[in-house]
Amino acid sequence: MTYRIGLDIGTTATKACAFGPDQRMIGFVEADYELRHPTPGAAVQDAETVFRAAEAALTQLVRETAGRPTVVGLSCPMHSVLLLDADYRPVSDVITWADARGQVVMKDYSAALRRDLHARTGTPVHPMTPLVTLRWVGQTQPQLVEKAVYYADLKSALVHRWTTDGLLIDEQLGSATGMMDLATSEWLPEALETVPCTVANLPAIRPANTRLSWRADVAQKLGLTGVPLYLGGSDGVLANLGSGILECGDVAMSIGTSGAVRTTHAQCYVDPRYGLFNYKMEDGLYVVGGATNNGGKVIAYWQQLLAAHFGSVAEFIDCAMTVDPADCPQTTPWINGERAPIWDAAATASLTGLRGYHKPAHLARAVLEGVTDNIIDILFQLEAVTGPTDRILASGGFTRSPEWVDLIAKRSGRAVEIADASQASAYGAALVCDL
Repeated sequence: MTYRIGLDIGTTATKACAFGPDQRMIGFVEADYELRHPTPGAAVQDAETVFRAAEAALTQLVRETAGRPTVVGLSCPMHSVLLLDADYRPVSDVITWADARGQVVMKDYSAALRRDLHARTGTPVHPMTPLVTLRWVGQTQPQLVEKAVYYADLKSALVHRWTTDGLLIDEQLGSATGMMDLATSEWLPEALETVPCTVANLPAIRPANTRLSWRADVAQKLGLTGVPLYLGGSDGVLANLGSGILECGDVAMSIGTSGAVRTTHAQCYVDPRYGLFNYKMEDGLYVVGGATNNGGKVIAYWQQLLAAHFGSVAEFIDCAMTVDPADCPQTTPWINGERAPIWDAAATASLTGLRGYHKPAHLARAVLEGVTDNIIDILFQLEAVTGPTDRILASGGFTRSPEWVDLIAKRSGRAVEIADASQASAYGAALVCDL
């Protein structure tokens, strides 16, 4: 039997997945690592730790899966930054999408410049983006700038480590940097004017279905000699590919620690006033939507705050559903700042309308409603661009609560189905050669 491999390198774990000819996952290996927070606002990874985990997961998967691999595709998180020296060795941690330290340089981007860059790159100007992160590095980390020769990301550094193709970034991840012109798939000069690097310091941009050439020693070590390796793309875009969402109508909604709402369409340009990202999948196809920082993490925060009343998140949600939402306080959920729908990393949460007769269950319902309404707002913004949703394909931890899934359906007025897309990003990576 033959199988395809999708390697999904995530924020806290790498997942190596084998998919058989019938699309079923027949092999799975996960290697965990730490997302570190060494200073306030920081969210970083050790690059060597991630690389070793990816190699270990791949090696174990090939060793333990019966059959012959026919292709390997790569998936990585969006918005990472990794500085390299002249020998392509890391001189910084991997600065991830969750790092908020770039907020201090947001004042350098006028409203007009933000609108222009958002329109042309498809990515809102926000501290999550490499655009803002690199400006922050340039202003506050002179010791790193002095050492750095190349300004890469996790994927491009891994590609250089594993292949003979040089420093490459795919169009999907490139469009999520906030520095790639969606119309040309080239680095945008107006964006580069705001950061401490030039085209010469950045990876070359290539399509996601670019076939790479293994370094012979790496392929041998991984047990993948002769198996084609493809550049692949970003986790969010590949999740749409892996879920079969290739046109408007179906919308992917995921709520775990954070959350996202996405669909696929054919428009290179989306008006920035809708506050949506628009990332390239391939020529003529783009993934449009919004991501929130405040999903299940908000529920977990309040459950822990009220642990004397709720022993678990499941109990928190169950109790929330026992009270009338019309008789509850109101909350905004932005304890972690926010991406969509407001794109304000400095946003804070609020609790209003609290009365003396309100009990813990009323607070629980207010929090659940706030998180739900926030992500429904993103859905409605998306529909303003792409048209009505036929169905929501739901995934993530929230699907373990039928009550929460039902609340999403009621609040949105849309049919909600639980997605049959286990490890969708990895499966999308395994399919990327077919783009």
